[in-house]
Amino acid sequence: MCGIFGHYHPGGADAALVHRMAHTLAHRGPDGYSVHEDGPLAFGAGRLAIIDLSAPAGVVFNEDRRVSIVFNGEIYNYRALRAGLERDGHRFATGTDTEVIVHGYEAWGAAVLDRLEGMFAFALWDSRHHRLLLARDRLGEKPLYYARLPGGALLFASEIKALLHHPALRPAVNHDALAAYLTLGYTPPPATLFAGIHKLAAGTRLSLAGGDWQAERYWQPVMQPADPLPAYDAAVAAVRAAVTQAVESRLVADVPVGAFLSGGVDSTAVVALMQRATGTRLHTFTVGFDFAPGSPGDTKFNVDAHYAARAARHLGTQHHRITILDAPVAELLPHLIYQMDEPIAQHSIIQSAYVAALARQRGVPVLLSGDAGDELFLGYGHYQSDQVLARFLRLPGWLRSRLLLPLLRRSRYADLAHKAEDLTPAGRYLAWMRQFSPAEAAALLADPAQAAGVGPALAARLGPLLAQPTTRHFADRIAFASLNLWIPEDSNMRVDKMSMLMSIEARAPLEDHRLVALALALPLAYKLRGGTFKKVFKDAVAHVVPPDILQRPKWGFIPPTSDWLRTTLRPLVTRYLSREYVAAAGLVQPEAVAQRVEEHLSKRGYHLKPLWSLLTLHLWHALYIDGSLALPGRLTPADVVARARVED
Repeated sequence: MCGIFGHYHPGGADAALVHRMAHTLAHRGPDGYSVHEDGPLAFGAGRLAIIDLSAPAGVVFNEDRRVSIVFNGEIYNYRALRAGLERDGHRFATGTDTEVIVHGYEAWGAAVLDRLEGMFAFALWDSRHHRLLLARDRLGEKPLYYARLPGGALLFASEIKALLHHPALRPAVNHDALAAYLTLGYTPPPATLFAGIHKLAAGTRLSLAGGDWQAERYWQPVMQPADPLPAYDAAVAAVRAAVTQAVESRLVADVPVGAFLSGGVDSTAVVALMQRATGTRLHTFTVGFDFAPGSPGDTKFNVDAHYAARAARHLGTQHHRITILDAPVAELLPHLIYQMDEPIAQHSIIQSAYVAALARQRGVPVLLSGDAGDELFLGYGHYQSDQVLARFLRLPGWLRSRLLLPLLRRSRYADLAHKAEDLTPAGRYLAWMRQFSPAEAAALLADPAQAAGVGPALAARLGPLLAQPTTRHFADRIAFASLNLWIPEDSNMRVDKMSMLMSIEARAPLEDHRLVALALALPLAYKLRGGTFKKVFKDAVAHVVPPDILQRPKWGFIPPTSDWLRTTLRPLVTRYLSREYVAAAGLVQPEAVAQRVEEHLSKRGYHLKPLWSLLTLHLWHALYIDGSLALPGRLTPADVVARARVED
């Protein structure tokens, strides 16, 4: 099942409301849905059939129907759990992984969460004790949103748009979360950018019984050195075994399983291990942009597509490429931002949607990815750059301020000098991971009262995450904080929302919690070794990844967005970042936006990240808050593929 929704009210739930929610989430459950009513609760689920295709859609029960569940995701160790439960006398009515959870709850209570290996969001109802349990998986691969309403009521769903059917939830901006969005590009939990709507944090469960609420973390990553520290070769072997096990466990399905293939080390390793485990020729999917072969645009923006083709040839996959044509992007972008529910300043939602659409059209409803490898094993340039910054900061203060900083500002290291100016932990993290600096966000906000609290609020949110790791390297702290915030609330939401829009289930083997624990126990010296990013991971997969992929330079999942803002997206920029619309929305200062727009469009300045953040924010506002932008209907995989060029 891939979309859940429900309404709890002590005086009786509204089943008609729940059915309306189901229809809104039909893209997550194209194979049918069902709703269960039991006094104060009505809840349901839509199904994307992956395991036991003959099982009925929707709610799943235990033997006496006193425990029921609606579930989104996959439990990869369900067969082992089921075997143990059957030995203890539990009787199963389906072959689904979902049913394991209700019987596991009977056996272990809420501690069933500790035994689940997978990605999930679920709502479980224990009618004997009138207890409702909501939970989200450890790394936040699946979303779960909720709203507390008057009279002890609770509304929950996999997507925010389903919650908005309740008459008490009139869409409004959560101004307290606006500064966090502007700086980070997403909203940290439990807040969303909708007033009155919250999201369950990764690794968290929420229980409601007798009017009492309790939310707690049942799992969180810990970064501390392994004791004793394994030798480097032993660490390589351990990573190899953990990655192999993570990939193999995620192949469980009764439908075809393929993969996103970017041509990077992570996705290539995943595909290679998939092929080894299955012995079959897999379907792989990649995305490119419409540039003439050999042109500057092709050389710059189709790097991943070219490496993906090389990896596919080496591995012998059935490879499919979808090429994004410029003209349709402006038409499709509002659909994609609507699907994201709340604004996330991530322009790669476009590629994610296109490649998922192609996979659905080619009959491959499950795709594995290489996501999170760069956070676990330090694969981005800013991790190494922060090591350079750390050495700079160890110099005497007088030498830095009087001599080196002025020199740096006049050199090619000017950006590093700028980052050295804010030495607070939160400021240093944001120097690498921001859309706007806290000072820029404060100056941009329309409300002076909000502007005054930007810095302290971000320090309070980021400080504990940056302080938790027992490491002397700040680069480790950046990766740890990103694993806790950016991965679940930005990267995973991009993948989940865009894949589910196309009725695709995406799985991330490198987010296996055992692999995460292993990676966090390894020292930075094993990850950034001899000037090589992700050294321990690359050595672990060198037996399956060709040398040219292992040695290729890092290139992000980047579309030609800067040019699009000046061309195909210019009508959206002109309308939704106009002084008039920005002033009417009342979120940020119109003149500050207008200046950035004018400079970028005229090429007198480069403001890609800020403008993408602002365009996303105001398109979201037009779609959800003031309703000035209406979509003509649901976007389907066929709609997307028809607007692209495909090579099989």
